[in-house]
Amino acid sequence: MGILCDLPVEVWRPILASLVRSPGVLSSDRQDPFCEVRDIDIFLNRDIKTHSALLLVCKDWYDVVIELIHEHLHLTSMEQVSAIANRFEESLRHSKQNALGTYTRRIDLKLSNPSDQCSDVLIRILLCTPNLEILVNGNYYMAMNPNFHVTPPQAQTRTEVIDALINTCSRSLRRVEWTSNEYPSWSDLMRVLRTATSITSLTLANIYGSLTERPSQYLILPNLKTLVLGDSPSFSHASLGNVPLNAFLTMLAKSPGQLPSLQRLEGFSPFSPDFLRTHGSKVRIVRTVAFTPLLHEIIATCPNLDTFITIFPHHILDLLSHPALKRIGIFPISEDPVGVPQAIFSAYIMKPLEDLLCQIDESQLPKLAQVRIRNIGTLANITEHPVFLRRWWKRWDSRGVRFDDKDGRPVQSGVCR
Repeated sequence: MGILCDLPVEVWRPILASLVRSPGVLSSDRQDPFCEVRDIDIFLNRDIKTHSALLLVCKDWYDVVIELIHEHLHLTSMEQVSAIANRFEESLRHSKQNALGTYTRRIDLKLSNPSDQCSDVLIRILLCTPNLEILVNGNYYMAMNPNFHVTPPQAQTRTEVIDALINTCSRSLRRVEWTSNEYPSWSDLMRVLRTATSITSLTLANIYGSLTERPSQYLILPNLKTLVLGDSPSFSHASLGNVPLNAFLTMLAKSPGQLPSLQRLEGFSPFSPDFLRTHGSKVRIVRTVAFTPLLHEIIATCPNLDTFITIFPHHILDLLSHPALKRIGIFPISEDPVGVPQAIFSAYIMKPLEDLLCQIDESQLPKLAQVRIRNIGTLANITEHPVFLRRWWKRWDSRGVRFDDKDGRPVQSGVCR
């Protein structure tokens, strides 16, 4: 390893980082919706065997790789949380400046029915990660009702966890997400947003609890580019009329200066008219369902809209008119594998998809350059309809519009992969 030792760390550290990091894992914002890398790919691309092999090469590689491995933590069990907490605290006792927790930049939580004890151990981890930039809370709770049906109850992220996050990571936080059925309380959310002013991406499936009075705070989020509200990616009816999320938008709709950097807006329909009128001119990307009641207002109040993603299948999309819209995406309501008889698929997917494409074709969109169908989940079986795909490729190609699949490949031969 003499040759390696003679090379400066600036040369071989990036090489090892490319082997250990998943693409996009440390991005402070969500991936572009047309990006071929999905959030789930971040976890599927983790090559534990390669990581283990790199640790065994030599001490120099071990020192670098062990730091890189701890940049991103994906915590799924109490045992794992405990092991990481113990490791971080032991490392901190030996070296405060080079402790393992100081290298952690992203934590993904995917804990099932986490106990208070688990939250206590998570607090120990957060207290060791002063440079944390991304926290994705996907903790989920399930309960069985008297009829033996499993239901997802609302749960609150403990205030003590929020305290640890604010006290240790408020200066470094860039992206915070609550994506399942564990949410922050209103007061805890306000504390996070007022102290972590560098946040560029915020995802809120919901806010815990009921509001007893109309929020009157004047909140400024100077760096927020991406705002995702509701139960993404389906944005089901549960999001419609959501009082806490609507109150949050109302609070942010008092002045354009509250969200000076906003570019991307996703959600079902807590898109309040006041919010759109206040901030719509900045928005470049919108993702919502086709039958959201404010769709026309979204389009009308976003003159600089570049990308529109509609969640499918849903009701038909009304004819659109927009002078600047360049990209339209048709994304499935679920990316989980779905198997249905072909006759049902044809009636409930292919026919509505045909209607949707016809309406896009008839809309007044002079700048339209790309239409993408994300052929996974509920849309995966469109690959069994090559005649349909070939016909629509020819139609879009005649208009100079790119028609492609989930990987960005043109559907020229009627084949999606």
